[in-house]
Amino acid sequence: MRRVPRGWSAVGALACATAGLLLALALTPPASVSAFGQDLRLGAVSPLALRGWSGPGQADLFGEGPVETALTFPGPIRPRIVWQRFERDPAAAEFVQVSSQAGPTFRTAELGDRLARGWSVYLLRLVLVAGLLAALLRLLAYGVLMLLHHPADQLDRRRASALQVGAAFLAGVALTVVSASATLLSARDQLADVSGLADITGRAPLVPLPAAPVAEHADVELAVIGDSTAAAVGNTDLPHPTQQDTQCGRSRDAYAAVLGSALRIGTLNLACSSATIEAGLLGPQPEDRSSIPSQVGALAGLPRLTAVVVSIGANDVGWADALRLCYGLERCDDQFSQTYFDSLLDGFRIRYAELLAQLAALPGRPRVVVVQYYDPFGERFDCPALHDPGTPAQPPPAYGFAPDAAHDQQTQLERKIAPLRSRLEQLNSVLAQGADAFGFDSVRPSFEGHALCDDESWVQGMSARYPFHPNAAGELAIAAALLPQLVGVGQQRPAAGG
Repeated sequence: MRRVPRGWSAVGALACATAGLLLALALTPPASVSAFGQDLRLGAVSPLALRGWSGPGQADLFGEGPVETALTFPGPIRPRIVWQRFERDPAAAEFVQVSSQAGPTFRTAELGDRLARGWSVYLLRLVLVAGLLAALLRLLAYGVLMLLHHPADQLDRRRASALQVGAAFLAGVALTVVSASATLLSARDQLADVSGLADITGRAPLVPLPAAPVAEHADVELAVIGDSTAAAVGNTDLPHPTQQDTQCGRSRDAYAAVLGSALRIGTLNLACSSATIEAGLLGPQPEDRSSIPSQVGALAGLPRLTAVVVSIGANDVGWADALRLCYGLERCDDQFSQTYFDSLLDGFRIRYAELLAQLAALPGRPRVVVVQYYDPFGERFDCPALHDPGTPAQPPPAYGFAPDAAHDQQTQLERKIAPLRSRLEQLNSVLAQGADAFGFDSVRPSFEGHALCDDESWVQGMSARYPFHPNAAGELAIAAALLPQLVGVGQQRPAAGG
C-alpha cells in the first residue's frame, strides 16, 4: 500500500481544521442568556463580516439585522449578541437605558457576569463543534482517497483512517483554541462591564428630566408625540396657537384633535415638524434661537396620562431627502443610495430602542401605540399634484415621477417609486418589530384609493408647502386607523404610584 507522506497528512489535517472552524462559526448554537427577563443569544460574528484582525462585534435588535458594537475585540472570533425580546417592566427598562456610569452596581455585576459566562459557554461549544467537524471532513476526505487508491490492506486502512481523523480533530480543537484565545479574556472583561444596551451600542441615552405637572394639562389622558405627520403641518392653523404651536406647525386638523373628540378625553399634541428621536422626543429641539423641550420629558407632567401615540422615524432616516432626490434624478434604485439608507436605518434602530425603553418606564405605564407611515403613491404619477412648480426650464431626463417621452410609467415605477416603497417598508418593519418587542401596539394607515393622483387624495401635492404630508382627510384616516387600538382609554386610569 502506498502511504501518504507525513507532510501532506499535516496539510490535510490543517485544511480540515480550518474548514471545520468556519463551518462551526455558522453551525454552533448560540449560548442563551437571561437578564432582567430578557432573552439574549451569544454567538460569533460571521467570518464574511470581518474586516481585519481586530474590530467590533455585532448587536442585533428586533431581528432586523446586525449593527456594529462600540466595543472592539482582538482576533477573528468576536461576540454577536442578539436580543429576542424586551419585556415591559422596570428592570427591563433599566437594562436598555442605564449606562455603566449611572446604573446600580448590583445590576451591573449581574448582567456583566451573565454575558461573560455566556461567551465562555459559546466558545466551549465552538471548540467541540469545530473539532468534530474537522474530524468528519477528514474522514470523508480519507474515504474518498481510499476509494481512489483501492488499498488491499484493510487493517492498515483502518489504522491510518483513525490516525488521520484523530489528528484532524486535535488540529480543529487547537486551531479554534488559538483563534479564540485572543478574544476570550478581552471579550469576557468587556462584557463583564456591560450594564445596558448603551454600553454595547455606544450611544448614551438621553434621559429627559421629569417635568412638573401643568395645571392646564391636568385632564390630559391621551398624548401624541412625533414629527410633522402628527403635527399635521400645512393644514388649518389652531385658533389660539402658542409660540410652540406655531414653531412646530401644529394644526387643528391633526389626528390628535380627532381622537380627542371621538374618545371624549383630554388630548395633548406635542408633535413638532422636523422632530427626530434625538432632537425632539428624547432631547430638546432647537428652533428659531430657542429650544422646544423634550416631548417625552413633557409626558412626565401629565398625571392622568393613559395612552401615548408615537409617529417618528421619517426625519431620522432622511425620508424627505430621499423623495427629493428621487424626484430630481433619473433613477434612485442605485446601490449607493440603498447602502446610505441602510446605514441611517441602523442608527435609527438603536435610538428607537432607547425611545421605547423611555416610554415603557413612564409613570402609570400608559398604553403606547406606534403609527407606521402610509404610502403616498398610487398607480398613477402624471397628475398636477405631482408637478413641481419649481421645475427648471430644461429639466434633466426623467425629472419628476410622471412618464415622459423616454420613460413610460412602468419605467418610472421600477426606477423611482419601487425603491421608495421598499425603503418605506423597511422603516415600517423596524417600527412594527420594535413596538412588538416592547409589548406595544402599532398600526399602519392605508391611503389606498386616495393617493396623490387619485380623485379624492388624502395627500398634499407638490405645489403645497408640505408636499407628501397628509391633508385634513388624511389626518382623519390616520385617526380612524388608531381608534380601535385606543378604545377604552377614556375609562382607564394610571395605577397609583406606578
